[in-house]
Amino acid sequence: MKYLKYFLIFCLSYSLSISVAYSKSNDSKNKTSKNLSKKKSAKNLDKKDKKNTQKKAKEAKEKNLKTKKKNEKTTSKKSQFILNDEDKANEENAKESKIEKSDSSENRAAKIAQNLQEAQFYFLLDADTKEVLLAKNPDSRIPPSSMTKVMTAYVVFDQVKKGRIRLDNQCVVGKDAWKKYGSSMFLNYGDIVTIDELVSGLLAVSGNDAAIALAESTAGGIDKFVDLMNQKAQELGLTNSHFKNPHGLFEEDHYMSVRDLATLTSRIYQDFPQYSHYLGIQEFTYRHITQRNRNPLIKGNYEGVLGGKTGHTDAGGYGVVAAAKRDDRMLIAVVNKVPTPKKRAALIFDLMDYGFDNFNKLSLFSKNQPVAKVKTWLGAKSKINAVVNRDIAINVPHGKNDQDVKVKLQYKEPLYAPIAKGDNIGTMKIEVQGYKNFEYPIYAEESVEKAGYLKRIVQITRYKISGITQFFNNNK
Repeated sequence: MKYLKYFLIFCLSYSLSISVAYSKSNDSKNKTSKNLSKKKSAKNLDKKDKKNTQKKAKEAKEKNLKTKKKNEKTTSKKSQFILNDEDKANEENAKESKIEKSDSSENRAAKIAQNLQEAQFYFLLDADTKEVLLAKNPDSRIPPSSMTKVMTAYVVFDQVKKGRIRLDNQCVVGKDAWKKYGSSMFLNYGDIVTIDELVSGLLAVSGNDAAIALAESTAGGIDKFVDLMNQKAQELGLTNSHFKNPHGLFEEDHYMSVRDLATLTSRIYQDFPQYSHYLGIQEFTYRHITQRNRNPLIKGNYEGVLGGKTGHTDAGGYGVVAAAKRDDRMLIAVVNKVPTPKKRAALIFDLMDYGFDNFNKLSLFSKNQPVAKVKTWLGAKSKINAVVNRDIAINVPHGKNDQDVKVKLQYKEPLYAPIAKGDNIGTMKIEVQGYKNFEYPIYAEESVEKAGYLKRIVQITRYKISGITQFFNNNK
């Protein structure tokens, strides 16, 4: 009984110890579980925070990107707004304006004739022969708009040729250029830019700011530069041109004719072939803003296109002067005061197509080639050669050839000595049967002094004897 009592006490103690141990074990497990849960929770929280942070960073990045795009869009809109003293046409205008090559020649000719009939001012010139192939109101004085910049470029090229400036000269952009409204290359006040960049911005994207900057940097001021423009117009024989500014925005008494525009553009290619590529730049980038040339022939990849210049103001309408070359023929075409950019594109294509499709060039004489021998009177030489002072080539309609051409010389024979080399001694007339006539001066190839006294006596005696002989022969 005594031992049973001890045994029961032992069992009860052991049971209690196991229970306490189990309870501690559960507490430890619960505590560990709680710690693990806390750690897991903290880890999940960290992941969540990290995810939120990444999300916020991504949102911020997207926001910055949207802001950047918005700014670029705003700049683009600003660019479009500023450029609109030129033209608002999209790139499809040039494509839409082309007459399909699949059309029959009769249909194409009819379409061209209809389009040209509706136009007010146009001019088509062979740049080499100076022959006018087609014209309507060629000498009317009308606003040239941004086509003015062809003269601005000519004056700059002339200054370079004379050694007064260089294309790599740097100049600082002033406030007048920076503030100038209208089409722009986006110069900033204080920018340091080269003459080369300014000429590119002037002709490729029609920058009014570039025109002002060029005037200030090459002539010392806008007024002085405009004086140079008008002086050069007189030198080139542009009788229906007068300038008030270098950019072409409308001002009273600022005008050009379509003939003068064609003549001026041809002189760029003739006088400054090394710089003529500026007229054909397809696109230009300044300050990370890229703009394309608006010339319809350049945008439409017209066969043989060299370049040109577009223009638009409310007073002048839409206009363009353009140059293209195929084989041995270079044509200059001008249209102006057109109501829409699409119509302008159609007309310039029509003019070029008309010139290339309907005419052939015949080369007849080379410069300084003798065309006849002319008798002299009382000179040290009895005959001299008559020559032309330029290559003589003419445009004739398709189907015409050398067989349809007749050449006649008109001069007073004999020519009285003394005669100086290069004296104009007569005229050469070229008649193209069923088309039209051309006239060119002829010149003395060499100088002829008066004959000595005895030689003059001999010539006079021979002349009188030949006259008496002819008289008797006529009266037999």
